[in-house]
Amino acid sequence: MRLQPVLYSELTKIISVRALVGSLTVAAVLPVAFGSVACGDYGDGEAAQADFDPLALGFWGVNFAQVAVAVFAMLAMGGEYDRGRIATSLVAVPRRNRFYVGKCLVTTGLSLAIAIPAALLTFFLTQRLLGEHGVSLGDPGTVRAVLCLILYFPLLTLLCVGLAAMVRTLAAAMGVVLPFLFLLSPLSMEVPRLRTVAQFLPDRAGLYAAMSLHSDPDLVYSAWLGLPIMAVWTAGAVFGGWYALRCRDA
Repeated sequence: MRLQPVLYSELTKIISVRALVGSLTVAAVLPVAFGSVACGDYGDGEAAQADFDPLALGFWGVNFAQVAVAVFAMLAMGGEYDRGRIATSLVAVPRRNRFYVGKCLVTTGLSLAIAIPAALLTFFLTQRLLGEHGVSLGDPGTVRAVLCLILYFPLLTLLCVGLAAMVRTLAAAMGVVLPFLFLLSPLSMEVPRLRTVAQFLPDRAGLYAAMSLHSDPDLVYSAWLGLPIMAVWTAGAVFGGWYALRCRDA
């Protein structure tokens, strides 16, 4: 079987499930909506702070949008294991490698498709709302941040697809990833003893690259290295998911 029919099949499955389409829509809307509210209502007050970062405020909504991206990815992959639907999928696509590649390519492509307009619209709208306190694409660090934000969504999608394939249940995937993104990871950055390790977590590294105008002197690596660090975690998760799918029974 060629890869093209597999891609078409995966795309059809995704667009036919309301929860998947809804989570992608939410992921695209939240950065723009929350960032606009934050900059419009609190921009002047935040700008008076010594450590003010216009990108961190403008991209504030990404903290919530990433949860929608994770839900989309885990529903797309973890949902296959609900009620034994993975067996039906593997009957249609007997080659597990091809099935997994198709799943990864379609979910990543859709994440990238919503990330590009969401990142650009969020940047230009929020920085315009900040007025004289905002930045433009000509300022140092802005192009890197926007590019990293665009790539953050597909990398997070691949990471969650791999994790869902490894744990093989939707509930377990949700139970691990969502508390991690919302609670454990951000809170660990506030604990000095944990910060040294937490800064290398995939979401922290990716968000650091996307939401920082300049490198943070409290971290041991520059903002440019944030996305490569996340990419290493993502590659490990994708490999783990592939190995689990290849070696375990459906």
